[in-house]
Amino acid sequence: MTDRTANRIECSPSMGMKEVILRTGTTITGATDTLTMTLADYGMEEVCSVYGNVHTTDYSVMVEADGTTAVADGVLTILTETSNDNKRRVWVVVGK
Repeated sequence: MTDRTANRIECSPSMGMKEVILRTGTTITGATDTLTMTLADYGMEEVCSVYGNVHTTDYSVMVEADGTTAVADGVLTILTETSNDNKRRVWVVVGK
């Protein structure tokens, strides 16, 4: 597996919740690449929701992404879905 980096955008807290947007480049390989995020870096202790989208055409049509997520030792790991190689992905992480 290749651990990929993504642009991270931290949104303002709302009612004690934080939202971080992870936006990848177009070099992601489905089912072999992972994204990681250390929760404490964004003032989070737990993850409440993770949802993502994948561009089927660059900067155009987006569909729901089917990645697998896990949290261990305060680090969220997202394993990308098996299809749609080399497509940009956007993941939204909500936590507190």
